[in-house]
Amino acid sequence: MLINKLLKIYFSPTHSTEKIILAVARGWGISEQRTINLNSLEQRHNFKFNLNANEAVILGIPTYEERIPSILYPALWKIRGNNNAMVLVVTYGNISAGITLQQLSKMMSHQGFKIIAAANFISEHAFSHGEIRIAPGRPDVLDLEKAEQLGKQVQQKIESSKDLKIIPDLNIRGELLPVSKLLPKHSEILFTHAPQIIPELCQNCRKCLEVCPVKAIDPHSLKSREKLCIRCFACVKLCPHHARKVIFKQPLLVKTFLKRIGRKRKEPEIYI
Repeated sequence: MLINKLLKIYFSPTHSTEKIILAVARGWGISEQRTINLNSLEQRHNFKFNLNANEAVILGIPTYEERIPSILYPALWKIRGNNNAMVLVVTYGNISAGITLQQLSKMMSHQGFKIIAAANFISEHAFSHGEIRIAPGRPDVLDLEKAEQLGKQVQQKIESSKDLKIIPDLNIRGELLPVSKLLPKHSEILFTHAPQIIPELCQNCRKCLEVCPVKAIDPHSLKSREKLCIRCFACVKLCPHHARKVIFKQPLLVKTFLKRIGRKRKEPEIYI
């Protein structure tokens, strides 16, 4: 089976998902590659989707509230295939990937792709900050090695198959944590305020404006708009001067809950 082109698509405000996608692509070993980056509002709104002949796709997103981030649906609906091979990657903060991978697999299968491999990988939790550290530094070297190995397995799987149609469907598992079934939509606002500026450290470099995926930061004051902010905390993690911070509404509750659930190191869950 001839697949000699690769399209990488990802939403990765803090670059964690991007790292996994690049490692999988590196392992796959296809030289002709291109990228669709969905990080900014303009990129998600304006991108035109098309596939070339003999082109496969790697699609990667983080989980938000153990589901597909709602802001991604308009862009994801544009991704259409014609029995093209696709690899799915979901990243999560060492707590739970929930049903995100299942949702993504169902959606992309419906839109004309053959899902030949899928995986949940761990990244540093969006809330990881200060005293509350959840999966710091992940994906780490071991994670990236496993991602690259997945790419090699995908290459072998395709080369050993004469027709994508006869490859069995993947049995992707997933479930929501009990607490997630009780929390309302956009429950992240119950736990944290929008990021705050540390005035004495801010150098007005405006990096925060560049990395915010939803234009939630006022371009004049550089303050985050409470109702628009999705709490990805890319502006906090990528500020070169460490001039933004996470303020928890219930710090003791958040610290206790997240540390209790997320203290054990979880490993990537791979379906191939």
